Amino acid sequence: MKFGKHLDQALYEPWRKHYLDYKRLKDLLTELFNKERDEEVPLTSYGSFDESEQKEVQSWESAEARFLEELHAERKKVEKHYRVMEEKLEKSFEAMAAQAEAGHADHDQPAHQDKDAGHLRSMNIACVNLYRTLNMLNNFVYLNRIGFDKIAKKFDKACGGHYRKKFEEEISKSNFVTSKGVTELLQKTADFYATHFEHGDKDKAKVRLLAKMAQGSYRKSDMLWLGSKIGIVVTLAFWNLFNLCVSPNLHIKEGMEVYIPLYRAVGQFLALMWMWGFNIWIWSTYRVNHVFIFEISPRHKVSHLEIWDEAASLSAYFLLNSLLFLHHQQYHLRTQLSEIFYPLALIAFIVVKIIIQVIGTSSRSLQADIVHSMGNIFIAPFGRARFRDCYLADYFCSMQKIFADLQYCVCFYAVGTFSTYHLEASEANANYCLNLGPILVPLVHAIPYWWRFCQCLHRYNETHERWPNLANAFKYTLCQVSVIIGSLHPFFSNYESPWSPYRMFWLALLVVTTLYTYVWDIIVDWGFLQFDSDRYPMLRSKRLYPKAYFYYFAMASNLILRFLWVVTLIPFPFQSFFSSGVEYQHILLPVLTLAELYRRSQWGILRVEYEHLSTSQGFRKYKHLPLYFDRAVAREKRPPRAVWVNVEAIFMASVLIFFSVVVWVW
Repeated sequence: MKFGKHLDQALYEPWRKHYLDYKRLKDLLTELFNKERDEEVPLTSYGSFDESEQKEVQSWESAEARFLEELHAERKKVEKHYRVMEEKLEKSFEAMAAQAEAGHADHDQPAHQDKDAGHLRSMNIACVNLYRTLNMLNNFVYLNRIGFDKIAKKFDKACGGHYRKKFEEEISKSNFVTSKGVTELLQKTADFYATHFEHGDKDKAKVRLLAKMAQGSYRKSDMLWLGSKIGIVVTLAFWNLFNLCVSPNLHIKEGMEVYIPLYRAVGQFLALMWMWGFNIWIWSTYRVNHVFIFEISPRHKVSHLEIWDEAASLSAYFLLNSLLFLHHQQYHLRTQLSEIFYPLALIAFIVVKIIIQVIGTSSRSLQADIVHSMGNIFIAPFGRARFRDCYLADYFCSMQKIFADLQYCVCFYAVGTFSTYHLEASEANANYCLNLGPILVPLVHAIPYWWRFCQCLHRYNETHERWPNLANAFKYTLCQVSVIIGSLHPFFSNYESPWSPYRMFWLALLVVTTLYTYVWDIIVDWGFLQFDSDRYPMLRSKRLYPKAYFYYFAMASNLILRFLWVVTLIPFPFQSFFSSGVEYQHILLPVLTLAELYRRSQWGILRVEYEHLSTSQGFRKYKHLPLYFDRAVAREKRPPRAVWVNVEAIFMASVLIFFSVVVWVW
């Protein structure tokens, strides 16, 4: 990454105008030295030159003088800000220490004992904020020092001089480089925190301060607002359940089932948002460096509270919209407004909100990173296959039913005319979209597995390692073939028909595929069954989560939930347990989809933890995960390309396409 982009991402935004203006100095260099100079002409002696040559040399000396003047002005600007902030932080520490002394003096007085808890909480927050600001000032010095060195190097290259060494000596004597005030204040702040909050344990105090410093600031007013939103969401949820289960005037059979896939898709997506916030909370609590693993800019990382806040807002709108829709059905208000507009308004609101979020952010924001990863997935195997790209594609493999419902939504609103607002027209559109199911649903179910298969081939082409890349590709081959067979053969829905060898082969393939994916999860993705832990059998010795029973619960629940997810891929068995397929579509299918989303979230918690501890599948380009302020890491060497790797990858892709086509046509 170019230093200019790195500086723009790493600087502290409130101090932006006090940093070295690296981009302006680069532009000034281009403006002043855009003409090539004859290297044989010296710039400092021109007595024997003619008049035109003397003017040229004078212009170059004038350009040098102007640039050096700007460079020194930038140095003074940086030094002034550092001096001001250093004095301000020293006064803050003295005020905090005085506050602690005053609180200690009043500790034994009964009138002040009830204020101890609030006093300590306020002092804790002040200490963490001071420690955070001191580290930001340290980072301010580090970035500016590198920037001055790089711009001086560019100046030497442009004018052919040797000013860089001289300017480096000047910078090294500057107050913002030589001063030890910030370093001493950091140590004093850590000692202060250890004395008042960690019983004198300095090492533990530094670890705690670093952990709190990395957390995003979320004010009490924000927490109150989030709690209010959650209260509204819970109230609306119970109101919707009352209308669905208790209200005697609600006639579901009058056509409401036409719109259920639309609400089901949005509701399951919102459930996934809540689960993703829970994952980030777990990683942040137990110091799993998911920001580094996902290659997210620290400036653009999102906390779990921010995700829950957004999920609460969308959930409130979703539940309010569904409540209005139910009341529309309950009181037969079709003459005033067509029921078709309620789900349309819901989907339009969410789509517009997503578009605004993506378009209204910078190219290096979290939303942009997600869009780039999705682009890499869609063009696999030609796109990149980083950890976050493969991780997101794995989530897509658990969102097949959501994608199928979205496909239904697009079809439902794309066909028919909106000039006729009658239930019959809506039901006709729905029947048309349902008839397209045997064609589109297999594609929707199989495409996520195809993306992951292509990513595995891309990883194999990149690393030349058959294990685990080809074994992983074979896993997704089994998944894709199983899904296509189950989706493209509706005659399996006749549960009482004789069991042909083809049907038994397909059922055996489902069982083998499920067991294969389960074993892959616990051995390769989670690193279990290593038998190197004496106290906890089957677990690995290195773990970040403190409770061992969570790992055992994950191993057991993952097996159960994987087989439950297979139920959604089998067209015949559970429908016979109900009077019709309506209960299966409207009750069991959403529950099984939510169970699969939970399983995937649980898988993600352990997958990222294991990637933090060891690069099990070679995704990381670094030998270790850096701590908060590590500045140098050792890169692994990339192996040379080989023709046979491309041949093997193309052969495996051709085999999968051939079998998929054969199954489709058969």
